[in-house]
Amino acid sequence: MKFLITIGCWIVELALVASILVSMNYTIMQALMLASMFLPVLLAMKYFLPQVKWERTRKRITGIVCLFLSFLVLEYLLLMCCHTWIKSYIDEMPSILLNPVFLTLLLAMLFVSNTAIGKQLDKRYGKTPKNISFISDRKNVTLQTEQILYVESNDTETWVHTRNGDSYRNKTIISQWEQVLDEGFLRTHRSFLVNARYVTQVGSDCVMLGDITIPVSRKYKETVICRVDKSIIQR
Repeated sequence: MKFLITIGCWIVELALVASILVSMNYTIMQALMLASMFLPVLLAMKYFLPQVKWERTRKRITGIVCLFLSFLVLEYLLLMCCHTWIKSYIDEMPSILLNPVFLTLLLAMLFVSNTAIGKQLDKRYGKTPKNISFISDRKNVTLQTEQILYVESNDTETWVHTRNGDSYRNKTIISQWEQVLDEGFLRTHRSFLVNARYVTQVGSDCVMLGDITIPVSRKYKETVICRVDKSIIQR
């Protein structure tokens, strides 16, 4: 059901974009073709934007601006290529489609509405578990992110600890784990990355995952307090 609703939302959004394009003298089929050129960019936005660590945007403003500009340039190229294919019907692309402000607002509207609908669907139907694959002691291991309790860095090794008590050793550094895992994971220390879903208590310098104590460094303390449920913070 969740998948069908998601597809339906995409269709409705593309139909709305197509209706805007029809007002620019494109036929319905031409408008639908041009509207479909927004799909690759929206998919790229849905993949890349959640990976940006927004609490560090002050240090990454240039990177974020470049990311948005790349989305805009990609959209320009797709629209121009598609328009070139249907050029025999309309000689010149409407100037508003070349307006970066218009395109930015349109992409932002589509992305925000799609993200909002996705969050509502996640609340109602739950998130689709994400699988993580890695090498541990020369063996391929695949885990769902919900199975991972926390990740611990120990000198040249990293240990992945699961909810059922298993631990897997690998060579992937913890900063890379932070990029790979979803937004449900929280960096508490240079050596620890915890699954925020299972934090049961927050103290002045640690978090509890049941009976497991994980240190919280001064650098990450503010982020931890902002991210976890306020009801479990120890006063």
